[in-house]
Formats: sequence, C-alpha cells, structure tokens
Amino acid sequence: MQRIKNITFLFALLLLFSCIKAYDPVIESNDANKYVVSGHITDTEGWQEVYVSLSSPIESPEYIPVSDCQVKIVDDRGNIFSLDEDIPGQYRVWMEQVYLMPGTSYKVSVTIPGGEELVSGFDKMPRCPILDTVYYSIVTIPTTDPAVNPEVLQFYVDLNAKGDYSQYYKYEVEETWEYHAPRPAEYYYDGTHHQIIPPDSSNKICWITVPVKNVFTISTRSLSQNTYKQYPLHHIDGHSARLGILYSMLVHQLALSEQAYNYWEQLRINSNDQGGLYEKQPLAIKGNLRNANNPEREVLGFFYAASESARRYFYKDIEGLVVDYSNACPGGYLPRFGWKEFYPTDYPVYYYYSAGVVKTLSLDCVDCRALGGSTVKPDFWP
Repeated sequence: MQRIKNITFLFALLLLFSCIKAYDPVIESNDANKYVVSGHITDTEGWQEVYVSLSSPIESPEYIPVSDCQVKIVDDRGNIFSLDEDIPGQYRVWMEQVYLMPGTSYKVSVTIPGGEELVSGFDKMPRCPILDTVYYSIVTIPTTDPAVNPEVLQFYVDLNAKGDYSQYYKYEVEETWEYHAPRPAEYYYDGTHHQIIPPDSSNKICWITVPVKNVFTISTRSLSQNTYKQYPLHHIDGHSARLGILYSMLVHQLALSEQAYNYWEQLRINSNDQGGLYEKQPLAIKGNLRNANNPEREVLGFFYAASESARRYFYKDIEGLVVDYSNACPGGYLPRFGWKEFYPTDYPVYYYYSAGVVKTLSLDCVDCRALGGSTVKPDFWP
C-alpha cells in the first residue's frame, strides 16, 4: 500500500504526463476545518490503512493531516485492531488473513486529540469474483478543434459475478511506466565549469507509479444478470510518454456493499467531470462517519470493507496506435550576459556543445528523477 503523496507535487507531476485540467474545489466556508476520515479494509492480508485529516478552505486548498489520534478497527466478532501512526495523518495495522473474511462487518473508531470520538457504522464485506477481463480498443475522441481528432487507447473491463457475489463494484487503477532522460550528464556549471568523464548516464532510466484519478463504479442491481460488458476505464492518447517504452497497470476490482457503492457513485458523479477525485475533497456527500460526542458536528468521509481481485497488465508497441511524443532536449542558448546571469540557486547548470555552441539543459534532460520517478526498478518489471 502506498503512503500519502504530497498532493501539490502529485498534481504537478500528473500534469507533466497528461492533459488533465486542474480543478479548484468548491468549498463553502462552513465546510472547512471539518474532520475527514477515510480508508477501507480488504480481504487481502497486509497493511490496512485509515487517514485522518481536516478539510481546507477554498482560498488555500491543501491536505491537512491530523496526528496523535487513537484509531481502532473493530469487527462484529469482537476483535479489535489498534492502528499506529506511520506518517502524519496515516494510521495502519497489519492484519492476517484469518481476520479478513467476506461476511464479516467492520467499523472504525477514531479518538481525536481532545477526546472526541469519530466512529463509522459497520460495513459488511461482500464476496468478490475473480477479475474477468481487461482489454482495450483504439478509438477517436472528438475535440473542440475539428482538425484534431486524437486517437486514444481506451481500456475496458468485463464483470462476471454470476453466483453469490456482490452487485456493487469499484475499480482502482494504478499506472507504472518507464521513461528515459534523453542526454547523459557531461558538462555542468556551478560557479566553475566541470566535465564528467565518462559522461554520466546513471540517472537515465526511471520508473514512475501514480494512481488513475478517476472513480470507476459498476452496479448490476437493475440488470437481469450479475454481469457487465465493456465498462470503460481510463484512456491514454498517442502523445503521452507513458506509452513510449513500456506501460503497466495494476487493476483492482473491489466488491462493495450497497451503502459503500452509493457513496462512491456520488463521488464519481461529482469528481470525474471535474478533473478527478484527487483534486477534490469529499464534501457535500453523506458518509458513514459521525461524532459520537457532538452529533451536530459533521464528519466527512467513508470507511468501508471490500473484498478484491487484482491483476497486472503490460503494454508496448500498440499495433494501430501512432505514438507521437517528443523526448528530445534540444537545449537553450546562454543568456545575453553569459554564465554570470546564473545564480547559486540555479546550480548545477548542465550543458553540452552543438557544433561548437553551448546549449544549456534543464535538469530533467540529464536526470530522469527530476520528473518524479525513481531509478529503482520495480520488482514486477520485466
């Protein structure tokens, strides 16, 4: 499980790789400084996490973690699991498989500094079928410019839940892709000039993992069978660097209770058209949290139990899709007054020679980590 990301950094990073419009959340003044409790428990042995934060005002939207809480997960069999704070606002506990069984109900209790208790209702964990099929097709999405009709790789999922399974599902997608810095580090200036011999390519190859920001929910309650064909997930256009070398996605199929589904369906409606869940706080949607000491004080968020099935996929060299993105760093010219226009805050300034002319380089041209990735190859990478 991932730790909480720095939200501002994540926005900037995603904008580098996709055309996602930032969203300015509409938060009324009376929605600020409310406690937000979120998290879920699954039937997969491992770390179970709960996050406690405060909603922020519209004039300065931010993630505000709440530390020093006492957090417990309780099941309807009398078991109590105490969570420890790992990083500010993130609480977690390792739970063994024997305690994570469909048919069991779970709730969370959070005692905040000052002694007030925030508690959820019990949520019963349903059964989840095996993730059926994830596939793609190449489609053209019309744009406002009649001359531009970009082709995209559109992903879909099929649901096959025949039998004693839930009728309510949420899908979570996590993307990982490999990308390269186009040039080695050979020359740099930090008040004096340096040449690296041989040129350094140690920070050439990076991998980056981010969540797909949209909410994906399916309900079959109005269908004659507990199946669903060709539900659209996310898409990637041919101008994205994600498809340049090798792209992978981890798809989680989460079986939900009806109450949890209704909550996430409302979030889907409110967030997908506005740029994504991670650009908006869970406001104006009734969750299952309450303040046990002061019921009039609204608590935001939702805690739920879900069984899951997950599968990882890899894609490269998609036949029929023209991948057209620039990974070049042509470099810039020295400023009018030369090197003396660079200050220590600019150091090191990387550069190279092109036909005897100095060309300066941004850091990401020589160090792939500048775009947020890591040079540590993921364990699952081929």
